[in-house]
Amino acid sequence: MRKNGSREITFAQYRTTDLFLFAVIVALAELFTFAATVWFPQEAIFTFSFALPLSLIVMMRWGWPAVFYAACSAIICCALNSGTWQQFVAFGVGNASIILTLFYLLPVGKKKIADKWYLTFVWVVLAWGLQVIVRSAMFAALGVADFVSALYAMCGINSDCGLLSFVMSFIVLFIVRRFDGIFEDQKAYLIRIGKMRDEQRKRDTFGEQLEELDEESLSILSNNDDLDY
Repeated sequence: MRKNGSREITFAQYRTTDLFLFAVIVALAELFTFAATVWFPQEAIFTFSFALPLSLIVMMRWGWPAVFYAACSAIICCALNSGTWQQFVAFGVGNASIILTLFYLLPVGKKKIADKWYLTFVWVVLAWGLQVIVRSAMFAALGVADFVSALYAMCGINSDCGLLSFVMSFIVLFIVRRFDGIFEDQKAYLIRIGKMRDEQRKRDTFGEQLEELDEESLSILSNNDDLDY
C-alpha cells in the first residue's frame, strides 16, 4: 500500500520484521561470544553473554515471545560448544525461566521500568537470578552436580551467565533505555509516533493556512492603500 509516495506496512509485518532482526542479532551475539573464547589466550579467558539483555529488550518490546530468544540462545551456545544433552536441557530451561519476570514487568509497567534505572536494575536481578537458580536446579535434578556446586559454577567468570554477564546486562539496558524507541513497548511506541506525526501535520497545515491568510490580508491592505504612509 502506498500513500504520498511512501510504502506503509501493517503492524503484523512490522512485528515480524523486528522479531526476525532480533533473532539474527541474538544468533550473531552467540557466535561472537564463542569466537571470543577461541581467539583469546587460554589463561585470559573470561566469558559473558549478551543473551540476557537482548532477551529482555525483546520482552520489553513484544512481551512473551522473548522466551524463544532466551531458549534459542542457550541452544546455540550449547551447540557451538559441543554440549551434552543435560547442558542443552538445563541451559534451555534456565534461560526460558526469564518468562517469569513478566509477573514483575506487567504489574509495574513497561514505561515505568524503562524510565527508572533502579526498576531496570531490579528486573535484571530477577531475570539473572532466575536463570542461574533454574539452571543449577536442572543440573541437580539431572544428576550432573549438586545444587550448590552448580550454583557456584554458574556464577563464575567462565560461565555465560556469571556475574560478569549480570553486570554487562545492566550496562547494556542502562544504555539502550536512553535511545528513543529501543527499550519501549512497540505498540505504545508506534501509537506515540503516530500522534506526533499527526500533530506535526496539523501544525504544518495550520501554518500554511496562516501564511496564505497573511498574503491575502497584505494584498487587500495594499490594494486599499492602507500601507501607504
